[in-house]
Amino acid sequence: MKKRVGAIEEFEFLPLTEGKQLHITIAITGWLCAGKYGSFTAPWSSLLQSSEQYCLAWESKYLMELGNTLDYLLNGFVNMMAQEALKLTVLSGIVTALTWPTSLLTVASVIDNPWGVCLHRSAEVGKHLAHILLSRQQGKRPVTLIGFSLGARVIYFCLQEMAQEKDSQGIIEDVVLLGAPVEGEAKYWKALTKVVSGRIINGYCRGDWLLGFVYRTSSVQLNVAGLQPVDLDDRRMVNMDLSSVVKGHLDYMKQMDTILKAVGIKTKECRLEEKAGAGLFPPPAKKSQQEAGGETQEEENTVQEEDGAGSGHWSWAPTASSSLNSGHLSSVPADTSRDGEVAAGAGTD
Repeated sequence: MKKRVGAIEEFEFLPLTEGKQLHITIAITGWLCAGKYGSFTAPWSSLLQSSEQYCLAWESKYLMELGNTLDYLLNGFVNMMAQEALKLTVLSGIVTALTWPTSLLTVASVIDNPWGVCLHRSAEVGKHLAHILLSRQQGKRPVTLIGFSLGARVIYFCLQEMAQEKDSQGIIEDVVLLGAPVEGEAKYWKALTKVVSGRIINGYCRGDWLLGFVYRTSSVQLNVAGLQPVDLDDRRMVNMDLSSVVKGHLDYMKQMDTILKAVGIKTKECRLEEKAGAGLFPPPAKKSQQEAGGETQEEENTVQEEDGAGSGHWSWAPTASSSLNSGHLSSVPADTSRDGEVAAGAGTD
């Protein structure tokens, strides 16, 4: 029980890019596992939503334990039983916990303990992130949050916490929650609209049996956002059916590049295509060194004015959260949003 309710043991921001920009992107990983995906930054190698990006490193010990357990379940004999369970348990995106076969429930303890620990810790980390953002440590710049699995849960609880505080508007621009193990009923998502000025993207997969299985004891409510659309009547709410891309819960990590493109998040490949397209036009006339120097100085002055009289850019080296105590933040609300449910790569669902 101490592992579930204890204080946060790890919370720090790792830089994904070296650039500086008047827009920040924070990516949040949902679990870790041995090998290629043993680091928080690994899933986000293609992410290029902005020139200034960070990855949140949190509770790595528990996330590694969870990831290795998930990998064991999927690669072991349980996977065969789960295929049969899928036929019995998934109906229109709603999981019926009462119909899980006994053969699968016998190994439930293998995953339930690490999953339960990470569920509680992700909620606490989300609340802590909320207060970091509310303290406006990033200067006067909008923030986009992207996360998958338990990383999406961190974002969800971050926004819920922010919604309860004053002056929470104007900080968060867009949020992307992929395979989120959180309540899927619209009433629980209503609070997010108070905080997010841009799009609220819920990426889900109807056939994600593993998410349905591990979430079966987490809530009396059987609706899970990562398994179905969130029926929230708000123009900012965007539901993305990723079933054609995500075949299982672990694909959120392995197929992240494809998923990011599907939900409209810029990647390095997208930027290369943009540059290639720009090559069709003649380059601008070269400026003299004096003119170029003057423009550079003017841009620097503009950035300094945007950041206000505080600490300026959120440009720390990777450090623990206790040392992140400088600067301030606000953002300009974005009006770029879509409504309705969208299928990845296939228009309206």
